Amino acid sequence: MSFGEDASRVRTGRAPQNMALLRDLAIGLLAGLGFASIPAAYRWVGYDCFPRPLDPLGIA
Repeated sequence: MSFGEDASRVRTGRAPQNMALLRDLAIGLLAGLGFASIPAAYRWVGYDCFPRPLDPLGIA
């Protein structure tokens, strides 16, 4: 699965800007958690985050 912008099907209106904003926000949050690389963060999210999605933010 590709996570690049070329795989996006969002192309009209303000949707591309909104998706870029959400992506940048997610990358910033993951960087704040100490991930050195985006692929490492994607792997961590894929393996551990979904059972307890709010734990990384301390909201649980």
